[in-house]
Amino acid sequence: MKHLLLILFFVNSTWTNAQDSLFATVHVIYGSKPKAKTEGKWFGGKLGGHVGLEVSPGKVVHFNPGGAVGAWQKNSDTGRYVVSTLEGFYCTFGCDSVKQMAVKIPISAAEFKALDSIADHYVAQPPYPYAFFGMRCAAACYHLLSFTNVYPEISKRKMVRRFFYPRKLRKRLIKTAKKEHWKVTITEGQASRKWDHD
Repeated sequence: MKHLLLILFFVNSTWTNAQDSLFATVHVIYGSKPKAKTEGKWFGGKLGGHVGLEVSPGKVVHFNPGGAVGAWQKNSDTGRYVVSTLEGFYCTFGCDSVKQMAVKIPISAAEFKALDSIADHYVAQPPYPYAFFGMRCAAACYHLLSFTNVYPEISKRKMVRRFFYPRKLRKRLIKTAKKEHWKVTITEGQASRKWDHD
């Protein structure tokens, strides 16, 4: 009987620890502009960049154009939530050394499961257009995070206004990370480009 109780205690402890170590990780490619003529321009320049959410290990979901991109959503095609590996995500603008940030956010097992399921649903059936004055990568990442207890759910209009470009979301994440003691990793990019700042 004692051995059975020890086994049950060990299994329960292992499951609890596994639940305690679940994360959603926001990955950010900083916007930049070229310093050298050999470097290409990126969409959005220093205010551009890209944001994705790692909803399970090695599975990064991010929001991209799905066709025509107009100023407003009524003139734009439905965007695409796509799944990439971590390496694939950081190659969005080419596979050279990019300035990047990763924010590791602890979430519960229920949140982890729900987030992965919602992400799969959005990949199969994208919910909105990708528009310049509409949902883009930063607002879409916030939208996914709002299905957890990390950030509150807000209207799409507020998401667009508050997270119009990646720096806005980065600043929110960094502020919350300091308060909640989340792990933040920043990797400097190649010196041939001028990178955005926080």
